[in-house]
Amino acid sequence: MKIKNIAVLTSGGDAPGMNSAIFGIFSACQDNAINLYGVYSGFDGLIDNKFKLITFDMLDGRINRGGSILKSARSKRFKKPSYIKQAINNLKANKIDALIIIGGDGSTRAAIELRDSGVKVISLPGTIDNDLNFTYTIGFDTATNNIVNAVDNIMDSLSTFGYGTVIKIMGRKCPDLVKSCAKALHTKYTITKREFDIAPLIKSLKKNHDEYHLPPVILVLEDCVDCNELAKILEEKCKFPFRAHILGYVQRGGSPSAFDRKYAFSAGEYAVDVLLQGKHGFAVGMVDDLLTSKSFEDIIKF
Repeated sequence: MKIKNIAVLTSGGDAPGMNSAIFGIFSACQDNAINLYGVYSGFDGLIDNKFKLITFDMLDGRINRGGSILKSARSKRFKKPSYIKQAINNLKANKIDALIIIGGDGSTRAAIELRDSGVKVISLPGTIDNDLNFTYTIGFDTATNNIVNAVDNIMDSLSTFGYGTVIKIMGRKCPDLVKSCAKALHTKYTITKREFDIAPLIKSLKKNHDEYHLPPVILVLEDCVDCNELAKILEEKCKFPFRAHILGYVQRGGSPSAFDRKYAFSAGEYAVDVLLQGKHGFAVGMVDDLLTSKSFEDIIKF
């Protein structure tokens, strides 16, 4: 497959390591005399024809920062056939031979639409949620570290007063972040479903507090329960103070970890390599310690 021009975009929630992935793609393109075009603002940029040739000057000093130098968006328009057709026409007008998408669940579903419309496309799993069927997604390791560090800081203060805490964790429907952080924080208290029995939780919290004087940390997957209301109920039932914390974008921000930098860069290089072999129409990610490919349908968890 002769390739002269590749385009790359980042879509959905940003993930630390997206810029490293772009740099991996750029490096592989440079090695093979391929032009790399950035599409700004995700699929909205694809619709609005926001293409720009990527140069090293654009990447210099930013490849190891969080966020995305190409910006992102949650495009509602891309769900409509007329806008999908417009995006495909823009790819053709810019003489793009293949498209690489860095994003999560929604980006994968959009990639399916493009593949089925004849676009040569590959996706990289960039999402802190880890809600795609790879061992890790780009950004997951950094987000885990961010959350653990933030909770450690919170508990340094709250433990002084013996307060318990309820902390909302990102992840959408996927509990992987909650479970990973719970292990690192050595807490057994997690809530990952809307429906749960609060009575055993209260009993265990009271016992641990009375016997070991340990201020508990309860990690809650987003959209499961109202953390402020839960903190009030637990304080009333357990008879000691609780505070609720919503970490928000602290979880997604900051420089990517060494793991995410290496993973993202290597995945970017690998995506270009497989395109040069004439392969496309699938996702590239890590299974155990190896980069591999899977169909878009196979990586969607929910």
